[in-house]
Amino acid sequence: PPKHDVFISFRGIDVRDTFLSHLNSFLKHQKKFAVYKDDLDLERGEDISLSLLEAIERSAVYIVIFSPNYADSPWCLDELVKILQCGERYGRRVIPVFYGGVDPSHVENQTGSYRKLPAVETVGRIRSWRTALTKSAAISGFSSQVTRYGLHNLSRFFHNPESNLIGLLL
Repeated sequence: PPKHDVFISFRGIDVRDTFLSHLNSFLKHQKKFAVYKDDLDLERGEDISLSLLEAIERSAVYIVIFSPNYADSPWCLDELVKILQCGERYGRRVIPVFYGGVDPSHVENQTGSYRKLPAVETVGRIRSWRTALTKSAAISGFSSQVTRYGLHNLSRFFHNPESNLIGLLL
């Protein structure tokens, strides 16, 4: 069963002290959701990959913040693959947020800052990243050029009874 209401996948250098801090505050303090954010919830001394994968498995809803440097991180891309697998397997909601000038078409077609993915040892891993990026861009999400605008749209999502997070958890 889910332990966390929301798992947020993000690239820290892009959003940690801006959009993410506002979103996290909104979800935790205004809506009282249990939010998993690795910079706060990852226990020191734990194996990062195992802890993150378990947190993804045990979360009810996923928010993926596609920022300019998201695709530079193998960790972020591995999280995305796992998030989409869990979303499909358990029927959980994945909410993409396109932030900082990132357009869904950049993610879908791997253009702009999403053109060059990190070098890794296996072609299969890169293929799974590319597939996950393409699939996630096709999910209806939120596009934001300005922090307040993006947060306002997400706020409307969480206040809308038809797309209420609590309803998604049931």
